[in-house]
Amino acid sequence: MKKWITLAVYAAALLLILIYRHELQALMENVSLPVSTGFALAFLFAFFPVLPYKLVIGSLGFLYGPALGALTAWLAVTMASLLQYALVRRFFREQGRAALSKFSGLERAGQLMERRPFLVILAARLVPLLPQALVNLYPAFLNIRPIVYITASALGKIPAMLVFAFVGQNLFTDLPKTLTVLGLYGGFLLIVYAAYRFGLRR
Repeated sequence: MKKWITLAVYAAALLLILIYRHELQALMENVSLPVSTGFALAFLFAFFPVLPYKLVIGSLGFLYGPALGALTAWLAVTMASLLQYALVRRFFREQGRAALSKFSGLERAGQLMERRPFLVILAARLVPLLPQALVNLYPAFLNIRPIVYITASALGKIPAMLVFAFVGQNLFTDLPKTLTVLGLYGGFLLIVYAAYRFGLRR
């Protein structure tokens, strides 16, 4: 019964966010938005990913500057991902394990993540090739210690928070610097991906 209540609440909240998503996004762009409200909205968009979170990070960077904007976005998305992880681990872990066992590819990926959880989760956060909602949920089905998930997940989010908060503040005022930062970030992602592939072979 608790599982269905959890799903119903999530679905109702998601529907409301979809209906009012443009109003919420406009509110994010209000330059007088208090940090506490910005954090609450960032948490909402992280928990219910109806907008690309990079837009949220950029909006916070525009509102509060790169440092405070990145910190606000990081705290919000970290708390949202931990809440998703905890809810899924508590209510849907067995169903998730059963579903994974039906697909050999997912089962192999799960075995890899269980062998090297910190490396795989950190790489998935640093190089966001997978939907981040999936990275929040998938480890909850597996035999991965919460502290490992929390640490790898939180650390892996930091570079993107800093980059897109900086972009949000400077995109319309210093385009060359913005493009330089994005180029460096792209190079960083390539290096991380190469290091991850090398680490898997060892």
